[in-house]
Amino acid sequence: MFGIIGLISGAVAVPLSMSAAPISGEAAAVSAVSIAESAVSQGQSKQRANQTSESESAANTADQMTDPRLAKFHILAHCEAEAGGPGVPPSQRLVVLREGKLYLDEVDESHHRFPDGHPFAGFYVDYPFRGEPPPPIGLVSTISVDPPKLNWIYVDGATLEVKYGNKTQTLSNAENIITPWDWTSDGSRVTLEGWEGFVALEETPGCWVLCYDKDEDHMSTRREGRAVMECFLIRQLM
Repeated sequence: MFGIIGLISGAVAVPLSMSAAPISGEAAAVSAVSIAESAVSQGQSKQRANQTSESESAANTADQMTDPRLAKFHILAHCEAEAGGPGVPPSQRLVVLREGKLYLDEVDESHHRFPDGHPFAGFYVDYPFRGEPPPPIGLVSTISVDPPKLNWIYVDGATLEVKYGNKTQTLSNAENIITPWDWTSDGSRVTLEGWEGFVALEETPGCWVLCYDKDEDHMSTRREGRAVMECFLIRQLM
């Protein structure tokens, strides 16, 4: 996985080496999507300087630009209710970001439950902040349209809710699960820590929040009688 830290115009990747220090502010530790095109030129120039020839550098840059893990995608959650369990299964729903968490919303825009929900629109990227060589694969998503900021996707170690935040938020609890994100062997679904351990928890009646069933117990110590459904997170390429 190449060290990539952001997107420009939804498609162009910026080399990780361009960012000498974490970026501050409410945006994620990832750089903003709107990094100037000149930065790309600088990054490509730096890459060329480290290559034995222009042709080798061009090939390396092309590899980064076509890395399938950088392809942006939405997430559709296909959920299955527990046998005899309470609640009505939402079946296939759109994953949206709102209020720091990932929720399930109607796919049809005319029936959206959350007017403030931002559809997940993300890609895979190295997570460089734990000093692990090589950096494990993280997951980022835009959190707004304008400006198109990026945040890291992670699991809250205390609640097991899937959340989004900047570098500081991801590292706020040593128990947070930030990596490794990946996809299934056919590339169609999202995995975390090598498996598809996702569930939807009915936070309030009709409101489903995405969680990670780390202990494989259907959130038994956290659900407090609320409905839980197993989910598969389907990648829908943009």
